[in-house]
Amino acid sequence: MKQRTIEHYALVRKLGAGGSGVVYLADDTLLQRPVVLKVLRRGALTSEQMRSTVLREARMASAIEHPNVCGIYEVGEEGEEAFIVMQYVPGQSLDKLIIKGPANLQLALSVGIQISDGLAAAHSLGIFHRDLKPANVMLTDGGLIKILDFGLARRLNPEEADFDPAKSSRRTPGMPIATYTARGGTIAYMAPEQFVTGQSSVQSDLWALGVILYELVSGRHPFARPDVDEFQSIRAIQFADPAPLPEVPAEIRSVIFRCLQKTPTERYSSAADVREALKTIMKALQIETGIIPGDAAAKLPSSPAEDEKRATGLLSMLAERFRESSGERERQNSILVLPFQNLGTTDVAPLYGYALADAVAARIARKSSLVVRPTSALMQLPVGQMDPLAIGHKLIVDWVLTGSFLRSDQGFDLNWQLLDVERESVRGGAAISVPSFDLIAVQTEICNEVFASLQGLGQLDQRPERSVVRGALRTEPLAEDISEDYLQARAMLSSFMQRTGSRADLDRAHDLFEKVAERESSFAAAWSGLGMTELQYTRHGFGGQMHVIAARRAFDRALGLDPGSVEANLYRVYMLLSRGEKESARHGIENLLQTAANDWNVHMVAGITLRFDGMYEQALEQFSRSLILNPSNAPIIYNHRARVYQYQNQLELAEDELQKGLTLESRHPLLRTSLAYQRMRQGEMAQAIEMLEGVIRDDSSMRIAVPTLAMCYAQAGDRERAAAFIEEDTIAAAEADSEMAYRLATYFAVDGDESEALHWLRRAIYLGNENYPWFSKNPGWNRLHGHTDFERILEDLKRIFRRNQKTWKRLLEQLPKN
Repeated sequence: MKQRTIEHYALVRKLGAGGSGVVYLADDTLLQRPVVLKVLRRGALTSEQMRSTVLREARMASAIEHPNVCGIYEVGEEGEEAFIVMQYVPGQSLDKLIIKGPANLQLALSVGIQISDGLAAAHSLGIFHRDLKPANVMLTDGGLIKILDFGLARRLNPEEADFDPAKSSRRTPGMPIATYTARGGTIAYMAPEQFVTGQSSVQSDLWALGVILYELVSGRHPFARPDVDEFQSIRAIQFADPAPLPEVPAEIRSVIFRCLQKTPTERYSSAADVREALKTIMKALQIETGIIPGDAAAKLPSSPAEDEKRATGLLSMLAERFRESSGERERQNSILVLPFQNLGTTDVAPLYGYALADAVAARIARKSSLVVRPTSALMQLPVGQMDPLAIGHKLIVDWVLTGSFLRSDQGFDLNWQLLDVERESVRGGAAISVPSFDLIAVQTEICNEVFASLQGLGQLDQRPERSVVRGALRTEPLAEDISEDYLQARAMLSSFMQRTGSRADLDRAHDLFEKVAERESSFAAAWSGLGMTELQYTRHGFGGQMHVIAARRAFDRALGLDPGSVEANLYRVYMLLSRGEKESARHGIENLLQTAANDWNVHMVAGITLRFDGMYEQALEQFSRSLILNPSNAPIIYNHRARVYQYQNQLELAEDELQKGLTLESRHPLLRTSLAYQRMRQGEMAQAIEMLEGVIRDDSSMRIAVPTLAMCYAQAGDRERAAAFIEEDTIAAAEADSEMAYRLATYFAVDGDESEALHWLRRAIYLGNENYPWFSKNPGWNRLHGHTDFERILEDLKRIFRRNQKTWKRLLEQLPKN
């Protein structure tokens, strides 16, 4: 059946219907983005005048440009139908959240501030909502509030801006409830004066906001009465007091009940006042503490526009973190292993304590009922200046394992403590003294004691560890020099991956892992580390396929010794992707999602793979799960989610994700590169070029920024300057990285070099980037549409995409539900 279209909007599916028309999800075939299309049928409106009024008011509402207001893109007519085109906002409406029960205080405050901010923007233009209710407020998956249906709002004359009964026409006696309800909104959220005057006002919006806040903190309506009719409900709104809120802080009760004053003049004078009152409560209760990893947000430069972006980013992060209802949030039993403090001489490498913590954490992570936060979570914190419990509160974990070690001529001494963050108490600990350092013995003793402590407290179930093959988990002693070489290797690899990017650090890590694996060939972790270093050579353009082959051999050895190793399985998936073995990689991801569902990195890799396969909604789900398990990785997650929204041409949502990430890390190179790419998409070439040149100047290893910058110069008409950026190291990186290959291909497409563009496109696909939905509509490839080879590639890729959809559907359906 042919898909129905209205102008250049192709209707996808019906979302709902109301008194004035039908709402559809549609594709904007011109701008290649999803939109919501509200079709107003002529027969559904009581008069031609009402039809014209609705369209006129929608056009006026389109002037509201605010991150908390759903944008109106277009208002038009086609034949017998009028239509309003709005921004598509994925997420859930607040009524679905409220029905689950009382929300967290943090969520209620964030939602209240964001709604107030959106209302303030509309009111400043003389526009009010008229039908504000939970069903008209969306909470996106990223925690951003979007107020819907401002298309039903109306322009206020100056004298109508404040409620004045003397200027308002009263309801005609005997008028049916349905009649005046339709004019003023939904009964449950209408202010008392609306039942008398039939008019709406700014203060009636604030009343509705008060009702929404009441419902969020209590899970019930303030004037709900069982077994009453419509008339009695109205009488309760007009004359009854709202039910008490005994378990809500007095400050919030005060704001809510002021919004619910019967007389409009006794409410707040503006939405901006409500917003500031809620912000004051948030600051007083220090609710932001513990939500944001690091204090980078406080150090950002200040300007009105940047302040608004930062505030929106912080609030949406807060809402996202606490969007689950209090009674529904499952206990994660999360634990953080802090770097062990060296109490001895300074000749031990600075990251040795991190490496020891990583080794212990890897052993603890085998308990499938424990969520282990990586030590990378600490990179933005002044760990040496903070109390361990303060770090636990900051990173929102249940338990912190902390310790110290001393290596001397007499042997090795290690002390550790298990801290209960919520109760701020010590729940376990011990001292280990051995003549020589044996990493396996240290891991085993500490972890067994931790497990016993948690089980004794009833905080850990008896599920087996992930490695169930007999002999897979090594128990034999490890010589002191091998233990230390292994930890040094891990320290150097961590330094390379998280800090320096130095080839010397990678070479040193490789040599040490190789030495340990040769001497202790049954030590699976050494083979896994060796495989990781081999992959880093390829990924960073330091080597070719020989390193991939070596990585495969190393991972095969590691998994032969320890099939349950999450690290080896995970990096083996990376290796398979680098070889273009997508089908094997997908099954590897399925296995990891089944066996290591509490590992944040597993969900990250799943999300990246789904993104490359064009499975956008599923990718967003995996990224969100990864964020819950490891909030400290938020900047990277926000970057990945922004990329998905960019593929969908939902640039407003992409902007929100990028701003959230930059709120946390203002100099993050990937986020800055993605923001520059977004500016390029929006036609702001000078700003994009300035951003990208800054990224490359600050971090020359950010190779993905190079073809993006070349693309900007090519579009700006400076082809010679663009070509100068495509050097040998850029080509080498594109040979091994699918995203780099596609970005390079797009540069050549923009520059008009069809042969090179198609070569690198094929390379990107071979390396696993099979993102057909984006490849088919990327505006950078417009001049190649109609090219025989390009169209043939797209047709082949379309078949692959459909096959991938079926494969993923089958794989994901087999996974246990979270």
